[in-house]
Amino acid sequence: MSGCAHRVRTHLGYRLDMAYIQERKRTDGEVSYTVRWRAGGAREGKNESEVFTDEEMAKRFRDLVSGHGEQWPPGWIRGRGFIADLRSPDEMFESWAMKQIDLLTGVQDDTKAKYKRLVEQNMSPWFKPYSVRDGEGGIKREMVQRWVNDLKDGVAAPLDPPDRKPRRKYAPKTIANQHGLLHAILQAAVDAEQSLRATNPCAFTKLPRLDGDEIDEEMVFLEREEFAWIHECMAEDAQDLTEAFGETGGRWGEVTALQPRDLRIRNGRPTIRIQRAWKRDGDGKPYLGAPKTKRSRRTAVVTWGFFRRLQARAKGKVKDALLFTGPNGGRWDAGTFRRLRWVPAIELAAEKFGLIKRPRIHDLRHSHAAWMIAAKVPLPAIQRRLGHESITTTVDRYGHLLDALDDEVMAAVAWAMDPTSPLPGFLLHPGLPENGEAPRAIPRQRQESVMPHGVWHDASGVSTTDTGRGSPVFVIRMDGREIAFADRDHAHQVREQWNADADFEALRAAGWSEGELMELAATGPEERFSWTGTGRVWDRMPDRRFVYYQWAEFQPDGSSAQEPTPLQRAWIWEFEDATFTTKPAEWMTGHRAGRTGLTEAQARGTNREAVQAAFDLACGQARAAGQHSQAEPATAVA
Repeated sequence: MSGCAHRVRTHLGYRLDMAYIQERKRTDGEVSYTVRWRAGGAREGKNESEVFTDEEMAKRFRDLVSGHGEQWPPGWIRGRGFIADLRSPDEMFESWAMKQIDLLTGVQDDTKAKYKRLVEQNMSPWFKPYSVRDGEGGIKREMVQRWVNDLKDGVAAPLDPPDRKPRRKYAPKTIANQHGLLHAILQAAVDAEQSLRATNPCAFTKLPRLDGDEIDEEMVFLEREEFAWIHECMAEDAQDLTEAFGETGGRWGEVTALQPRDLRIRNGRPTIRIQRAWKRDGDGKPYLGAPKTKRSRRTAVVTWGFFRRLQARAKGKVKDALLFTGPNGGRWDAGTFRRLRWVPAIELAAEKFGLIKRPRIHDLRHSHAAWMIAAKVPLPAIQRRLGHESITTTVDRYGHLLDALDDEVMAAVAWAMDPTSPLPGFLLHPGLPENGEAPRAIPRQRQESVMPHGVWHDASGVSTTDTGRGSPVFVIRMDGREIAFADRDHAHQVREQWNADADFEALRAAGWSEGELMELAATGPEERFSWTGTGRVWDRMPDRRFVYYQWAEFQPDGSSAQEPTPLQRAWIWEFEDATFTTKPAEWMTGHRAGRTGLTEAQARGTNREAVQAAFDLACGQARAAGQHSQAEPATAVA
């Protein structure tokens, strides 16, 4: 098509390349309305027209032509229309769709109401003039494909009123869900006792890829420390509710519907019985009903500490009262909770602890599943705990997290292939509680690094002559150092996380040169035949902590040699041994070589308030120690 065809050309105020209405008064006084357009909207396209005696019918037809790319609407016969007299009103799309929704069984009233709104808002503006029956005036395959494309691109529907606000672009998953509803509606016409059509026009629709560019629905998985930050920043009246989501992985409507009678002891273990959820009726009013599916009725074990807090919360309440109530004593509204509690807590955690992620409330459910997988809980157990109707749902949603179990899978395969090998250690000691014991809690915050031994030992003087020698290693470079790994995937993960942690734009704004930024950035991994460098070869993922640090220097008389540095914070890796720590806070005072008479005070740790308190203590000790130039360094842990 030539560029001229895209220009807006006017004649008597009309665009000649788009459908328009030409009004004419006949000699008998009657007025006719002729819809004119060029086929395909091209300047060289064939002149087309259709005459009406009713202006509203002419406008409706004009919009249909425009909605179908300046072409005759499918099923329209010139001078006769859609031959509506041959179609039963019950077979017209909207009437048929509403009837099929009313006939659905096992579906809540609020879900039916939602389906009807989707039909009215996102289907009828395209399909209302058409029948579900085969033949002229019926819905055809290309019409369904055009509808899908319009939803994806945010294109106005043929029957949208001119003053309607612009349509938004729908995500692939949302389009797939709406297409599924349309498919069911039209399949009913195929399966009718007296079939109305031979095939379903939705059967061969090409839907947008679900792995495309959509990010709105992406799940956010929180680390346990990140959940602890959010919990700490949550208003006191919402902390137990927030912990309930983290402890159970329950849905919003399930957790906020819990009652005192749902607290139970089963086989000596504390549990919560999930047997109801908040629903909405056809008018949108909330009521307590059955959970989402049959398997959603379930019993979830929780930690003893949390269970006792819930018992204290239930004390004095009748058995069918709500355990968790909003500011006015009634049920928690999801929007109110998000606005008044959730968003402020996320913003405070970002300011106080450096939280980067922006999770939704429902992401606590996803995070709970991730914690269970990381703890090697079998998928069928996670399925039952989350209330998924099928194990397929669990695998589809969280299967990508199973890479965390690759080491265990390899060990199990090696054991299966070698009859003489012992049972893998993770099967001998799975970490599950014995009968009668309280189940282990998911820690709010790790206080010790996950190491082969429970006690730290200074390994700086241990020879590394044989560590990794003679075996291929994967080396990444960052910040002027080389770090070696036995596993390529571990090296990749560390490189990606290191670069994600570094705020290169902020460093540029602070005056860092591109050369300095390149030196800081992690590159690689480079595969080498053997490791000849210094330091260990990591055969696991190094630990990583969010560490706070502060430093000051004092004169012999106790006065400040310079202003104390502001409280610093950063993600620190285990291989950064000079600054890495797993303790909430620790402090040190001492003399640096070459700085005669000056005494340093340092504090660092994973808890901001504890580090600030430790820094005050270190400064007090440094002022006193500064008067004794030969004083030995002092260390302490808060």
